[in-house]
Amino acid sequence: MNQDVELLRELVSIASPSTQEQAASAYLVDAMRARGYDEAFVDAAGNAVGIWGRGEREIVLLGHIDTVPGHIPVRQEGDLLYGRGSVDAKGPLACFVSAVARLPKRDTGRLVVVGAVEEEAASSKGARHVIGQYHPECFIIGEPSQWQAVSASSMAWRSSPIGCPRTFSTLAMRYFTEFLCMTIASAVAV
Repeated sequence: MNQDVELLRELVSIASPSTQEQAASAYLVDAMRARGYDEAFVDAAGNAVGIWGRGEREIVLLGHIDTVPGHIPVRQEGDLLYGRGSVDAKGPLACFVSAVARLPKRDTGRLVVVGAVEEEAASSKGARHVIGQYHPECFIIGEPSQWQAVSASSMAWRSSPIGCPRTFSTLAMRYFTEFLCMTIASAVAV
């Protein structure tokens, strides 16, 4: 099995309903370390954070690691991967981790990948914590939208409109990861 698909499969197999994301955050941090991130840690809010590269310029890629309650057994049928959170939003988050690790590291800027906690809860604890920690030129949010571009702004941040697939398949993961690589590389090169 491909390393990217294995990351998603393992992440989905870890139950992480809102306020119970610790094991999933720890797994994601270990996965980022294994892929060579310069820094990977669980922050004060419980978010899994990985930093790739160095420098003043900053792009944040944020997906949430928590899910709504309930259990959907993890299984793969052909190219489709089923399980709680495979689409919303562990799939896009796993793509962020994989795509960033394929890019060359630069001294002129850094990419920050965040697996935010409590995004399925009214508190939005993870994202609220991130707002005070980073000052990116732009941020990308991985949230299912049937490939429709979704833009939003929060505080002084600008977001990049990137749609995510509504259902997740190993093929979608490959294409979305490649798309992210090209998009991020273009943004960093500017």
